[in-house]
Amino acid sequence: MSSTPVPELVVTGGTVVNHDGRRQQDIAIRDGQITAISDSVDATGIPTVDARGLLVLPGLVDMHVHLREPGMTEKEDFASGTAAAAAGGVTTIVDMPNTSPPVATADRYVHKLDLVRHKAHVDFGLYGMLDHDNAEEISAMAELGAMGFKLFMGQTTGDNRCPNDAAIFRGLEAAAAADLVVGVHAENDHLLRLFGQRLQASGRTDPRAHLEGRPAFVEVEAITRIVTMATEARVKLHIHHLSTAAGLRRVMDLRAQGHQVSIEALVAHLLLDEDAYDAYGNLVKLNPPIRPAADVAELWAGIGRGDVDIIATDHAPHTAIEQAETDVWKAPGGFIGVETMLPLLLTAASRGALRIEDIVRLCSYTPARRWSMAKKGQLAVGFDADFVLVDPNTDTVVRGTTLHSKHPVTPYEGWALRGSVTATYLRGGLIFENGAVVGPPTGRQVRPDRASTPTYAPPGPAMAGAPRDHATVLV
Repeated sequence: MSSTPVPELVVTGGTVVNHDGRRQQDIAIRDGQITAISDSVDATGIPTVDARGLLVLPGLVDMHVHLREPGMTEKEDFASGTAAAAAGGVTTIVDMPNTSPPVATADRYVHKLDLVRHKAHVDFGLYGMLDHDNAEEISAMAELGAMGFKLFMGQTTGDNRCPNDAAIFRGLEAAAAADLVVGVHAENDHLLRLFGQRLQASGRTDPRAHLEGRPAFVEVEAITRIVTMATEARVKLHIHHLSTAAGLRRVMDLRAQGHQVSIEALVAHLLLDEDAYDAYGNLVKLNPPIRPAADVAELWAGIGRGDVDIIATDHAPHTAIEQAETDVWKAPGGFIGVETMLPLLLTAASRGALRIEDIVRLCSYTPARRWSMAKKGQLAVGFDADFVLVDPNTDTVVRGTTLHSKHPVTPYEGWALRGSVTATYLRGGLIFENGAVVGPPTGRQVRPDRASTPTYAPPGPAMAGAPRDHATVLV
């Protein structure tokens, strides 16, 4: 007769929060996995983690980070970026391929994997790029463990050439054959270049010119085009950093017609509106841009309705010198965020914008299911013991001096927070505690495991009692 193995570690007295509820429970861990979770686990003679008074959350899964390796490590690298993730309660990241060179071939995928595999403080997946001429490389990158493929329909860091529609469709077909997700930066590159050239010709160099040069309909057009092609190619499609009310309405219209597509909102698009350009200048230049308050309110409403599937960071580091650039056309796009995501969302939860369970659903459970991470995203028997201890009642302030990225420049500097990460565990091992990363890098590559992962389906409406009025949260 089989019996539950004797645990190597027990987490006691905490409130375990999953996507579907919370309960005071103990967690037993052995060989890096959860072996039991119940109201009481016998911890006699076994090392324990005292979680009394704390929330125990599944480690967050950030599907959208740029750790800049290879080729741009003056901005960030895998060691510093994953240290920041550990400090923020993020135990799995998926890194984007617009590095130098871009990860658009199997050889480049192998090279990147060899560079980063021993530097990661958290588990990691790697995206390949869906490029203008690399459809024949898709299957080989899939065999190497690619989590999916990123398609840039609009220009961003790296200035990679955006594919034409024929190249896109060939890539979508290849990704469908590999049964992998294609994630899309949905903007029309030709229109972006036209509007940018017009604004530059008029002499505009101020931060708001970036917003004016990327109007909402550019996102709507790209969404319509890529969803239409993806349905024909029968590929799993995800819209990264959807930023506008019009874009969200278009996705909902397309879903109502039977198209299947998941949606991501960024922390920055939820917490900042266009007034941020006056306060922070080019530090908040982002692709797509920070939007007007009405768009922010609609993204929050989409979260409340269950229309938005995940929240991510688009952690996009640059050097402090680059981020001090005053000419908007010379300034890079993006800023750091993987370390501050959870504390910022906890603060939003303390103000009634969403529940802690919603944070888990949006930042752990759904990303893990969508990208077929069979052992991530939940605190349940058989899952990896990736968890974060959270004190929901601690008041802190964002200070760049305590952040772990190479260039800790953030628009959230000085923001008051409610709730903090006290410790992070990866497969049962402590990797962050009380402000410091603990131990050597122990992160491993994560590969899709479709055979062991339940089929993804968009979540339904938010649970009864969830708040609906998000218009003024934190902006």
